[in-house]
This record gives sequence, structure tokens and C-alpha cells, in this order.
Amino acid sequence: MQVRWFIVLLGLVLAACGENQVPQKGEADVQGPPGPAGPPGPAGPPGPAGPVGPSGTVIRFVDGDCRQACTVACQEDERILSTYAISPGGTFVIDAENKASFRPQRPGVSVKVVLACVQK
Repeated sequence: MQVRWFIVLLGLVLAACGENQVPQKGEADVQGPPGPAGPPGPAGPPGPAGPVGPSGTVIRFVDGDCRQACTVACQEDERILSTYAISPGGTFVIDAENKASFRPQRPGVSVKVVLACVQK
């Protein structure tokens, strides 16, 4: 009885070994290298429009030359974002939300003064 089981088991093992064989050249399962890509297809329909984004902040620059103490200002509906004096410099005093006074370091020397203004 043990011999019969041994023969059945041996037959199953041999049958399982044949399933993992690599197909031979010329058989139907062999694939060659991929061919060239075909032409692109038509474009799809456009997607839905997205939500409207927030409007950006507009920065407006005001510039002028000062040889002595002077006042520079943004418009009434704006406020000062930043002040800058280009060489040799000087001192700014913010008088109001939209107005600043400037005193140059050296009186009589022209200084370019710049204000950056934004909407209130």
C-alpha cells in the first residue's frame, strides 16, 4: 500500500514540475519587444472652472528727491507699508497713516526718498 502512495505522490511531483517551463521559440506564448507608440488620442473635455481666488494686494510706490526736510505721502485711501531713503540716507517720522516727514543726514545733498503704499 505504501508503494501505491509513493507512485501517486511521485506522479504529482513530476506533473507540477512541467508547469514552470519557459516557452520555446516559435510557441504562441512568446512575446517580442514592444512596437512603437501609436499617435496620441484626442484631447478630453475641459474640466469645471475653479473657484474665484482672492484679489491680490496692490503695492504702489511714491518717490521723490529731498535736499532738506520734506513731506511724502500716499493717497487718502492708502497707508504706508515701508519707507526707504537712498544714499546718503536720513530719518523718517511717520506723521499719519499715509504721511511721513523726512530729514536728510546732510542738508543740501539730494536724497531719493521712496514710500511703498497699500490700500487700507
